[in-house]
Amino acid sequence: MKLKKVLFFFSICFLAFAIAGYGQQFVGKTETWCKQNVSKGKLQPQLLYNEQKICIREIYLGKEMAECEKIVKQITQDTTYGWIRINENQWVSNFTNQLLTEIHELNKGCRTQVLRTEWTKELYELLLQK
Repeated sequence: MKLKKVLFFFSICFLAFAIAGYGQQFVGKTETWCKQNVSKGKLQPQLLYNEQKICIREIYLGKEMAECEKIVKQITQDTTYGWIRINENQWVSNFTNQLLTEIHELNKGCRTQVLRTEWTKELYELLLQK
């Protein structure tokens, strides 16, 4: 019986780690760091870098919208970024983190992306107006 409890505990820990691997974790990190850590996540994102070799975009591809919506749900559950849904397919982080998450429907599937922005305070406030 004790073995079952231990296995159950480790299963829960593994599941929590796998879910944590879903969320935004590469934007703002160096290319070297990303290459060392990209294989640790459940999904394998496509990563785009700026001239300074800092990740500015994570792209996750899905076969259907439900899959991309699940990815967004995992990303936006991280309260560190203060995610706010601004419309049907876009979420913005708090102003300090300057992140945008969005879903796009494609001919064969969908794409979820997280990208770094450079909003002014005024533009950010306009995005939040309903």
